[in-house]
Amino acid sequence: MSNRKSGSFILVVLLALAAGVAGGIGIERLYFGASADEAASHSDHEAGERKILYWVAPMDRNYRRDGPGKSPMGMDLIPVYEGEESGLNTDEDAVTLSPATVQNLGVRTAVVERTTLRPAIETFGVVAYDETRTSHVHVRTEGWIERLNVRSVGELIDKGQVLFEVFSPELAIAAWEYVRELEQGDQRTRSGGPRKLLSLGADPRQVDEIRRTRKVPERIKVYAPRSGVAVALNVADGMFVEPEMTTISITDPSVVWLIADVFESQAAFVHEGMEAEVRIAGMPDRVWTGVVEYVYPDLRPETRTVQLRLRLDNPGLALKPNMYASVSLATEAKEDVLAVPQGAVIRTGRSDRIVKAMGEGRFKAVPVKLGQNVGNRFEILEGVSEGDRVVVSAQFLIDSESSLTAGFRQMEDAESTPQQMATTTTGRIDAVSLADGKATVTHEPIPALGWPAMTMDFTLDDGLDAAKMAEGSRVEFDFVDKGAGDFAIVGVRPLGDGPENQPAAEPEAWTVAKINGPGAADGHVNVTHEPIPALGWPAMTMDLGVDAAIAPEMIVPGQRLRIGLAKGTDGLYRIVAAEPDTGGS
Repeated sequence: MSNRKSGSFILVVLLALAAGVAGGIGIERLYFGASADEAASHSDHEAGERKILYWVAPMDRNYRRDGPGKSPMGMDLIPVYEGEESGLNTDEDAVTLSPATVQNLGVRTAVVERTTLRPAIETFGVVAYDETRTSHVHVRTEGWIERLNVRSVGELIDKGQVLFEVFSPELAIAAWEYVRELEQGDQRTRSGGPRKLLSLGADPRQVDEIRRTRKVPERIKVYAPRSGVAVALNVADGMFVEPEMTTISITDPSVVWLIADVFESQAAFVHEGMEAEVRIAGMPDRVWTGVVEYVYPDLRPETRTVQLRLRLDNPGLALKPNMYASVSLATEAKEDVLAVPQGAVIRTGRSDRIVKAMGEGRFKAVPVKLGQNVGNRFEILEGVSEGDRVVVSAQFLIDSESSLTAGFRQMEDAESTPQQMATTTTGRIDAVSLADGKATVTHEPIPALGWPAMTMDFTLDDGLDAAKMAEGSRVEFDFVDKGAGDFAIVGVRPLGDGPENQPAAEPEAWTVAKINGPGAADGHVNVTHEPIPALGWPAMTMDLGVDAAIAPEMIVPGQRLRIGLAKGTDGLYRIVAAEPDTGGS
């Protein structure tokens, strides 16, 4: 009897333990180890019997799945309940951001409005002498300089001043014949002497002096034809001179020219009579005003610019030849045009875009056609309407997300109709896991698929030679879409580390520079370059990095080159292109 009671007691204990274990397992499955479907059912129950329609990616509401999982960016999918689908973005190319994300990104918007734009072309110029105010002094017969009164270039000269005296046998004979005519009193031949002296270069003042004194002068005087500055002096005392020689050049510096350059794209907006303001870096408190006197008819091939000529008054002779000056040209105002802040425009070199704010946290990148850039505003010809709101900060992040959305949408479409033809691109191998059969690759943009440059995971095809997948190497690879977001690399070819295999940077600005040295062995070179209006740089001497793709034989001290500059990842400009300067001296 006691044994039967003892056995019954043990059975009860075992049943209780079994129930406890089963209950523990049930609790553990419910809260800790439940499957995704069970968790979804529990979440649905906890939400008050609300029905989950589907699951979406947090950063891309167009990426939909029937159950929970991971988005292409590796984030957990979130459920969309019945009744909430109306708030989703119905525009395929738009992205939706939460209010918190908008605030964290610092998104600011502006209104597209109609306004009046007054374009101003900002460029640079070089001061030069006014060639119409320059005189060159020659003699008309051979002789010797015996008394030179101008001793150096730059010396101020007054009109009528005796520049030098010259002894010329031919002039002396002509003067002697004139004196004989005067002494003989022959009225019929008296006019021949003065005419001969004048034709040989004698000044009328000295001819009158010979007539009054009736003496043959030892030397003939040469007078200054204008007041100004001696800009060339090619003679010295005792020098033999001939008519073809330029003895002295004199320029009036009270009025000067300013030769300015405008880019080829701006040439259509300049014309004679345009008003201009001129400033010199060394005299920031002074402004010179003038008008465009002449637009040169040719385009300079070495700089792709058109030259303009301005005439400027030069009181106090502050403007000196070869000075660099900044020039602001006022063009005609454009009225009633659509305009947006310059910061709203995303320029890629192939297209121009604006991120449009559509309300309720929705944003969309739209292509636009740009007009003129005036100050900090762009004229908009096509793409947006008056009253639209556009993003002026963080637009690059939103535009990148919009591009990813378009790429992922094409990936999603490919799931239903898998693309069997391999796609070829280049990229960098970031990581390889042979055990998992996967590789992480940062690839370049793939226009055929609408993909931007990005980092993503690929599976490795069974027949792939993994030895060619060294981490950190650049490769050309082929991949296929196997569906369900699985992209498999089926072929790979190493590119090597040579400069020819590195992505080429497009020059943002060009200039002409002289290589001072040292060479580019350490990746830098010292240059003296001309002004770079596109970057707002004056002419100066500086060190610049040199892209590895530039041939070392191009970087030779003393060489003049036309160089292209682009900003590197460190934020500094470097030489990314170089070619011989065909227009330099």
